[in-house]
Amino acid sequence: MDRREFLAGGSLALATAGTHSFAEAAQRPLPIIPMTDLIGGIEGRIGLDIKPGTHDFGTGAMSQTLGINHGYLGPVIRAKQGQTLPFDVANNIGDVSTIHWHGLHIPGDVDGGPHQEILDGGVWSPDVAIVQQASMNWFHSHMHGKTAQQTYNGLAGVLLIEDDASLSADLPKTYGVDDFTLVLQDKTFDGVGRMSYELTAEVFEDGFQGDTMVVNGAIAPVQQTVPTGLVRLRILNACNARFLDLSMQTGPMRVIATEGGFLASPVEVESILMSPGERYEVLVDMGGADTNALNVNLDGGGGFFANLFGLNQTTTALTLVRTGEQGFTGSLPTKLANLEPPRPADATVTRSFELQMDVGADLVALALDWENFCGNAGAMAINGMPMKMDRIDEKARKGDTEIWRISVDDMLHPFHVHGCSFRILSQSGAEPPAYAQGWKDMVHVDEGWSEVLVKFDYEAPEDTPYMYHCHILEHEDCGMMGQFTVT
Repeated sequence: MDRREFLAGGSLALATAGTHSFAEAAQRPLPIIPMTDLIGGIEGRIGLDIKPGTHDFGTGAMSQTLGINHGYLGPVIRAKQGQTLPFDVANNIGDVSTIHWHGLHIPGDVDGGPHQEILDGGVWSPDVAIVQQASMNWFHSHMHGKTAQQTYNGLAGVLLIEDDASLSADLPKTYGVDDFTLVLQDKTFDGVGRMSYELTAEVFEDGFQGDTMVVNGAIAPVQQTVPTGLVRLRILNACNARFLDLSMQTGPMRVIATEGGFLASPVEVESILMSPGERYEVLVDMGGADTNALNVNLDGGGGFFANLFGLNQTTTALTLVRTGEQGFTGSLPTKLANLEPPRPADATVTRSFELQMDVGADLVALALDWENFCGNAGAMAINGMPMKMDRIDEKARKGDTEIWRISVDDMLHPFHVHGCSFRILSQSGAEPPAYAQGWKDMVHVDEGWSEVLVKFDYEAPEDTPYMYHCHILEHEDCGMMGQFTVT
């Protein structure tokens, strides 16, 4: 057992012992995030105002937050393949920020990474072409050195892409009735119920992990009435650092889509492990029992301490209550998409990346000069170098198929690549679970190599390169990130 395992176990014990009574109150209604539906057409430019706000998570106290067109979080934007979304992103938070379109297959100059800074009072106006298949994506702050705090405070929204196949599919698709978007986060609240975020050495080392589960901005457990039939849950893990182990109280989970699109057919599982940044779509059968609950194990990483202290306990995130009215009348599909197996033999380039928690003292001062934000925790790196905004780490060629191999020197990490979706060949030295064998932009990395098969179809020049990074946001801010061009 190493130091970080000890710290992680200790923080989990404290979190479990100190969970606020707010979470033990009567179940709150599930907030339905407002939808901006663009399927029927786009009239003029699409305004996104990132701004300060206040929000009551259910404690009775107003927290100081950030939001996108709202006091906390952003809208669910629904668009269709083939559209071009003309955004005007106005920054009014009193600090520099960015908005990154996480999961979109788009050129580097509209990706919204740390090179597309929006000054306070400024407006960024990208025209974002939607070319990919139906998928669940999201958008969030990617301001270098400030991503973790800005995203935690509320700069995150969801972008659902539909295509002809998804619109015609026999699946639940009535938003807020049998089709729900769930943004899962963990928070910490102070003694009077206000959201808090304190950066300590332990937070920099392990990432921020709160003690209270929040669903769509409301402290869990939350409750939603649904009609009889299949119900669709589109789930985003928007935590800064926490892996979430999800399961249903009754019966299996039926996974129908990864973040990059539909699976070939539903995958029935007892649970799914979601890293920060991952998205999954699942179907729940509400044709029988009057209630069913989505449960979350906050110790998604599992392991020694959770078992030793009996902390592998779940908390209810969402309870579905059947009203008896007839809803979606279709049955569980047997075929969803034509998903060919990955062909690693097509790769002409192999690249290797080591995510490093500790680098030598000689690099720590340089990392700070390079605008990485690590507090007193030292610095982090990939392949021995902390992030540097004017250094290109890798150069890819448009259209080439590549294998990326990722390893770590300590603990479980989520790895994200901009501008693409990929297929997982191996995850932590083993075959990925069946539910993760679709199109992805996130992969878990622990002991052993994780390998992905990837191809870049859009250009990313030196002044607006793509990023690859750990999606523990404090690690990203601390230098566990690199950048690459596609030409």
